[in-house]
Amino acid sequence: MIKCIVLFLAISSLVFAFDAQRAYDFANELSSEKYEGRRSGHPGGLKAEEYVADYCKTLGLSPLGTNGYFQEVPMLVTQEQSSSFSITNSELGKISFVQGLDYTLITHSGSRYVNAEAVLVGHGIVAEEKGLNDYGDVDVRGKVVVIQRGAPKSAYSFDNERSRTKTLAWAKERGAAAVMWHDRTFPVNGAAIPADSYTPDMPMLYVGDRVLQVLLENTGFSLKSYQDKINSGAAPLETGKQVSLSVATKELKGKNGSNVIAVRLGSDAVLKNEVIVVGGHLDHCGATAGGIVYNGADDDASGSALVAELARVVAEAPAMKRTVMFIWFTGEEDGLLGSKYFVQHPTIPFGNIVSMLNFDMVGQGDGGATIVGLELLGNVGKAWADSLALLEKGPKLYGYDGDASSDYGPFVGGGAPGVAFFSSGSHPFYHQFSDDGKWLNVESFKSVGEQAEALLTNLANRQGSLASRSDSLKMISRFATTIDLDGYFLDPQGTVKSSSSIEVAWLPHNSDVPMSDMVNRISHFLAFCNSKKIVCSGLKDAVGKQSELKRGTVLAIPEISLRARPIEDALALAKLGLSMVSLMPTSDAVKMAMPDQLFNTLKDNGVYALIPMDYNTSARVQRWGSQGIVTTSLAQFAESPAEIRDSLLTSDALLLIDVVSPPTAEQLETVRAGSQRYVHLNFGESFDDLRDSDQKKAFTKLYEAGFTRDEIFLMTGKNLNRFLNG
Repeated sequence: MIKCIVLFLAISSLVFAFDAQRAYDFANELSSEKYEGRRSGHPGGLKAEEYVADYCKTLGLSPLGTNGYFQEVPMLVTQEQSSSFSITNSELGKISFVQGLDYTLITHSGSRYVNAEAVLVGHGIVAEEKGLNDYGDVDVRGKVVVIQRGAPKSAYSFDNERSRTKTLAWAKERGAAAVMWHDRTFPVNGAAIPADSYTPDMPMLYVGDRVLQVLLENTGFSLKSYQDKINSGAAPLETGKQVSLSVATKELKGKNGSNVIAVRLGSDAVLKNEVIVVGGHLDHCGATAGGIVYNGADDDASGSALVAELARVVAEAPAMKRTVMFIWFTGEEDGLLGSKYFVQHPTIPFGNIVSMLNFDMVGQGDGGATIVGLELLGNVGKAWADSLALLEKGPKLYGYDGDASSDYGPFVGGGAPGVAFFSSGSHPFYHQFSDDGKWLNVESFKSVGEQAEALLTNLANRQGSLASRSDSLKMISRFATTIDLDGYFLDPQGTVKSSSSIEVAWLPHNSDVPMSDMVNRISHFLAFCNSKKIVCSGLKDAVGKQSELKRGTVLAIPEISLRARPIEDALALAKLGLSMVSLMPTSDAVKMAMPDQLFNTLKDNGVYALIPMDYNTSARVQRWGSQGIVTTSLAQFAESPAEIRDSLLTSDALLLIDVVSPPTAEQLETVRAGSQRYVHLNFGESFDDLRDSDQKKAFTKLYEAGFTRDEIFLMTGKNLNRFLNG
């Protein structure tokens, strides 16, 4: 509390150098018509990048791109040429729709003339295993598929299935001629599909309420009643309405956008190696074929302008202890392309980044600020948040929820604490052509800018290392993936153990347990997981969803329990969600080898083998390949012969190494060669309440042994994800 009060007094007495009027003027410049909506890879976007680079040069900031201030980002760039859309057989006659008011083109829509019936397919989701197929038996070949964004109300989660990419893929598989999505009263512009989903001959649109109302005419449904219907299950609807749609776009080959990157080096001989990134995205949605420009004043000329003003503050003041890097990202509207590319191809060692401050949509609203993710800064962020709570008109604070749709997301995913700033209140013109500079307000810039300057100054001048302090280690440990292989035995009620790790639910070891009992336990287990929103659909999903802070558990069974059962039982268990089988330690690999029929059944159904570390490990790894998981402790691995270690470090199997006690430098040296391979340091032997402490002790040892932050992140989660995702 004393530390909190001290910070409160420091914040409340600050004299700010941040000039909100400058930021406001900068945003109005970027959102003027001459930048043509700043679409990545287009002339207006390139002009905006050059403008910001010239500004950085004027400030005296050093370039840190790959080509001066620029870091070119590979991307798909397309251009709208023309579009028209009407329904020709309404009871009222031909109804023509207006682009920008009734419909917009999806970024990277294909080109085609389509004259076909429109079919509504609910949320467009196909997940038979969850009891949902929104297409039912309706044939949509050659037709226009219309999808309502979202998912039905269900005990199941459809977070993965509801995406544009997934629903587009299902429509394409069924032969749709065109796809339309409905999301809100007035359709947003700039919704993009990724390059690998680009289909040059398939038109894709967002449509508003008016289009849906005409399509539902004389079907017995209103827009609301149809939405209510699909919220409880599949309701495909052949509307009988004839759509006339003509879309022309073209791919602009050889065109890319660029991140603009500048830096002010720190003054401290040691701390200057720690870097704080300040960023926001420069791009927006460009212009339509009809010449309507989406200027994107709030989204995100405002964030770019706030970054520019913070750059001026840092450039004109005495150098701070730490290095401050400024990045204006490209391709955010296309799916965070610029920030993802930088995280994957950093122009400095990524492990040197101790925090990232992101600014998106900071120019409209009620004049206040919103900050998300301070807790990712550990105790530093917690103390800062507590001090802000004492302010009479402090910002609104929210915790990071594991899902970020702005440029701090890739940094958090890469292991760098990311804090996001927004202006509080309404942002009424999101992705609308009316998002112009005249609707910005200086008060929002002032509130967000001063909060940002205060936090940036505190972080950049803080004594002692941020990279090696326990708070930074806690940030990594929060996203470290732990699998408790000991887990728990699945009782007849299917109860799931409560834990912060991924728990292994062990089916009975005794082969005499009737199959009916096994199925009953699994049924209760699945029902329990669904009721508590616990991920139980396999190891890959359980690990993947941990990044979203969701609990996970996986089904496993000892090999000995399967050997005496009919092969049909093994197949049935695999179909019910069996994820892993543990192989028996043995000194006779030939005698105790799993029968071929059982092996093939399990492997063909995606079951992973837990392989104990012994003298037969190599033979089993060779057999199971990329579905083998070698389990051992760090101490046991370090004591194994070097030739066995080397063969495992370079195999297709995952090497899951439990860290039971603080590792020694000698033990860590034995896994160094595997930091870029399929090696996962696991903390499954730690008790829940001690795991953070055990992890931080181990991470400290890793730092002391010379492992980088990137390597630690790889070995505590990323390698595991790469193994599971191929």
